[in-house]
This record gives sequence, C-alpha cells and structure tokens, in this order.
Amino acid sequence: MGAAQAIRKAAPVTAVRRWPVHPAPTPGEALSSWLRRIAVRYEVHIEDLVVDLGFWPGKAADLDTFPPERFAQELSTRTGVDAQRIRRMSLSGWSPWLLDRAEPDPGTFAKYTRQFSVLLPAEIRWPREIYPWMPWCPTRPAVRACPHCIATTAPPHPYELLWLLPLTLSCPIHGCLLEMWTKSASYFGGWERRPPTPRPVPATLLAMDTRTWQAMATGRAQLLSQQVAAGTWFRLMRTIIDELGAPLTECRTANRMIMWIWKHAGHSGRVGPLKWQPHEGYSIDSQLRTLEATATAIQLLESDALTGRGADTVFFRPATATDSGWP
Repeated sequence: MGAAQAIRKAAPVTAVRRWPVHPAPTPGEALSSWLRRIAVRYEVHIEDLVVDLGFWPGKAADLDTFPPERFAQELSTRTGVDAQRIRRMSLSGWSPWLLDRAEPDPGTFAKYTRQFSVLLPAEIRWPREIYPWMPWCPTRPAVRACPHCIATTAPPHPYELLWLLPLTLSCPIHGCLLEMWTKSASYFGGWERRPPTPRPVPATLLAMDTRTWQAMATGRAQLLSQQVAAGTWFRLMRTIIDELGAPLTECRTANRMIMWIWKHAGHSGRVGPLKWQPHEGYSIDSQLRTLEATATAIQLLESDALTGRGADTVFFRPATATDSGWP
C-alpha cells in the first residue's frame, strides 16, 4: 500500500467547519456583495471562498443571477444563515415572483410579458420567441447605488440586488435617485472622497419603486384600491414596458397614445435601439428612461388621465380587480 493510499484510508471523516467570522447579510443585499465583505474579513479574494465551498469560481455577477445548485446550502452550513435567505440574494432565488422558473424555455418571454394587457389590446401584439431570455436580467450589467446608503455604511460597502437590475430608479427608504457607479461594486472609494449629491426622486417614480420594494419585502404590492401578489406586480410592470417599446406597425391606432406617454415622461419619443429588442438588452440609459415612462403610464392610468386599451387596465382603476393568483 502506497503512502498516499495509507493517508487516504487513515484520514478521519470530519464535519465541514463553519467559518468563524462573517458579517451578517444586510436586507436586500446581493450575494456577491456579502461574499466580498466576508472575503475582506479574511483578507482573501471572493474566488477563494467559492473554492472553499467546493465550487469552481466564475464571474461574481453569476452569483447574483444563477449561482450553482446547492451553493446556498453549502454557504448556509459555513455561516449559519438560513439557506432560503441566501437564495433570495440572487435573481434565481426569486422564482416564481420575478422569474417564472430558473431555467428559461423558448416560450418564457410570451408567458411573462403577454399574460396581461394594459396599454394595448392583446390581439394586436405580435408573437415573439426569445431564447435564452430571463426577465430583469440585463445583458449589459451596470451598478447603481443610493448615496445615502453608501454614506451610512463602512467599506467594503454592501450593495443591494435591486441596484443591479433594470427594475427600479430610486431608493424609497431615502427618497433619492440611484446614481451610476462605473467601477467595481462595493469599492466606492470615489464616493468616500467626493460623495454625489443625492437627487430627490419625483413622486411618480417613487410611487412605482415603493411598490416594487413592497413586493420584494412582503410578497405583495399595494395598488390604487387593492393589494396584488408580487408576481402580478412584476408582470404588470414588464407588460407595460413591452407595450411602450412596441413598434409602430404593432401599435397601429394606439401609437399616438404611446407617443403621448413618452412625451409626458419628458422624452421626445421612444428610447431604445432602432431594431426591436427586449428591455433587458437596452443600454442602461435607455432602461432608466423606459422605467420613467412606465411610472408615468401608471400615474396617468391611476389619475384617469389615460385609458388603456388592454383588458387588465382595471388593475390601475379604483374598481376591485381579481388577483391572478401568482405567488
């Protein structure tokens, strides 16, 4: 028997050791943010922690979208933090609220964006199959952050999962717009030296973002006269985004109404690429302007200044609508 075999045979089976020191995750924090903060405590890289958990290191952004299977369970064993809470630190952990399922299929886009119709009647919408596609998962990730949140935390600053998605414009807790950060997430050294001046968020945008934060925190969003499930709210939002970006030939006679919404939001016309593509493929600037138009459309519907042509415009009316049953 060789020496190596003898060692393998004699080595006792030991339990996986818990990491002795780790900061607690903050509410809404992204998984890569939390792991970075743990890594700093041990003076190692985030990749070292991933390897120690038994996984091959990839891009940090992958941890915030679709981490490996059992990653949350292994991390829970090392930290004592509940595995379900860890799963919610990644986009895939929000199925079926934000996502229908963690693995897309060719019909995912239609199922998500065509379940409802708000501004446009369902019968004029063109069928589309996009694969692979996941709602709210940007093809060109960008980091935004709340200046107040960064100013009140110690480096390495935690950053939230919502800041990485083209889903919100502001921080409802502090009532200010999220600001672009072009360098590595969690390393906000430039802001520590010259912090950006917080910009107050307009009431129309804050109303939409507050509902999104409600949905993420409680699983429900309060509309004008009713509460709806988080899955309903996110699909209503994504439907309006898709309707606002519909080509002229698809809008038909509703084109004037769509253009009026864009102008009311402060834009001369539609934003985004000339050739149609989903919201997730837009540049970050176009994504943010589209969210502004979405918030404007909702405000116009709820103030009765606009009548949508879709069957589900009732969600934004005082009359009670039936919840879709989404979790």
